[in-house]
Amino acid sequence: MKVAFIGSRGIPANYGGFETFVEEVAVGLSQNHDFQIRVVGDIHQKKQLNSVSEYKGVDILYSKYSKPNQTIRFYLDSMIKVWDADVIYSCGVGNAFFLFIPYLFRKKFVTNPDGIGWKRLKWSNSGKKILKFMFYLSAKLSPYIVADSVGVEEVFKKEFNRTKKIATIEYGAFLNTTCGLKNTEVTNVLEKYSLQSNKYHLIVSRLEPENNVDMIIDGYLKSEACLRLVIVGNLMETDYVRTLTKHNDENIVFLGGIYNKFELEVVRSNALSYFHGHSVGGTNPSLLEAMASKNICACHDNGFNRGVVGEFGFYFTTKNDVPDIFYNIEQNDFPEYREGVYQKVKDYFNWGNIVKLYANYFKTINMKKTV
Repeated sequence: MKVAFIGSRGIPANYGGFETFVEEVAVGLSQNHDFQIRVVGDIHQKKQLNSVSEYKGVDILYSKYSKPNQTIRFYLDSMIKVWDADVIYSCGVGNAFFLFIPYLFRKKFVTNPDGIGWKRLKWSNSGKKILKFMFYLSAKLSPYIVADSVGVEEVFKKEFNRTKKIATIEYGAFLNTTCGLKNTEVTNVLEKYSLQSNKYHLIVSRLEPENNVDMIIDGYLKSEACLRLVIVGNLMETDYVRTLTKHNDENIVFLGGIYNKFELEVVRSNALSYFHGHSVGGTNPSLLEAMASKNICACHDNGFNRGVVGEFGFYFTTKNDVPDIFYNIEQNDFPEYREGVYQKVKDYFNWGNIVKLYANYFKTINMKKTV
């Protein structure tokens, strides 16, 4: 079966969640499930990789457009390039205005909407309206929809009355191999960032309003926490980032982005807790990686996060909920929470299982008639 992935910036993953997802699923399907896989990247990926045409058994194509700068053209060009595939899988709703084409031709076209993007605070009011309309078109015209969490599927059912040919397949993570590891390499990483094992709370996040890092910081400042709050995230020149970094508190530490995989794994696995403020996404990769690192997880209280962490974590709605969570975590070790979230990744939220679910899903829809 020929399956094509479009809508990411391409693989190998250099940018974010969609790229990591496409790399793991595409390579897994190609190597372990006998699929012919193609992935379309954008012009930036082509320049960065010098037009690599194959990666770990996956055929690589490139659009002549930039995803961030020429989004609509990028999606349309990508769809045209892989039109002969048995199944086309689109990461995001960028094809919304062209979905009448696969709909009319009864093409096996799958849209992964990626959360409820029109609620992201970074968009203007007009931007939110346009994005919600694109979600609406996707709900009405995309032959198939795969949500990355049950919460996103429920939004499509309630908000857009999309009840047929919609399914949920979450993202995955790898178990953190540095958990409990104590050697020179681990020690060097901790010393590099001036960290002590189990002596800090952690946030790993894009520093954007809907991820509620400000709420967590405000709650931390009101708490009686003794340990530092360490924040990993690219320090962009935005008003929101300037608001976050204005606090003159030596216990709030901004490390910026950490792009070395081993270093980030060490920083994760040695944190006492992980605070997750994401409020509009689905199954978030950063949360899964915290679970895979045996972190005590404290999450913004919404259906997306509860659907992943379940009973093995703490939840907050406002900054007033946060201080008690910091205090409780510092007073107790909560081994049942650490092991509970780790076991969830081991049993279900791992890439091997997610790839298997996608293999079964693609085989199933390929046998069906698209109406």
